[in-house]
Amino acid sequence: MRTLALFIVLAGCATVSPPGAELAAARTAVIQAEPAARRYAPDELRLAQEKLARAEQAMAREQWGEARRFAEQAEVDARLAFAIAENERARSAQ
Repeated sequence: MRTLALFIVLAGCATVSPPGAELAAARTAVIQAEPAARRYAPDELRLAQEKLARAEQAMAREQWGEARRFAEQAEVDARLAFAIAENERARSAQ
C-alpha cells in the first residue's frame, strides 16, 4: 500500500505544466526576426512560424510536452533566422 501511495505522489509530481513562458519566448523571437528575416532568411523564418503554429495548436489540445518542444524549436529557428538576416544585412552594407 505504501508503494502505491508513493507511486501516486511521484506521478503527480511528474505532470507537465503548460509551457506559457516557452510559447511567449518563441512568439517574441519570431516577431523580432520577422522584419529582417523576411528578406534575408525567409526559409528559416517560415520554419519558425510553422513550429510556433504547431506549438499553439498543441497548446489548444492541452498537449503540453508537444507544445513545449515546438515552442523551443520555434524560438531556436527564429533566432537563427534573425542571426542569418543580420549577417546578410551587414554583408550587403559593406
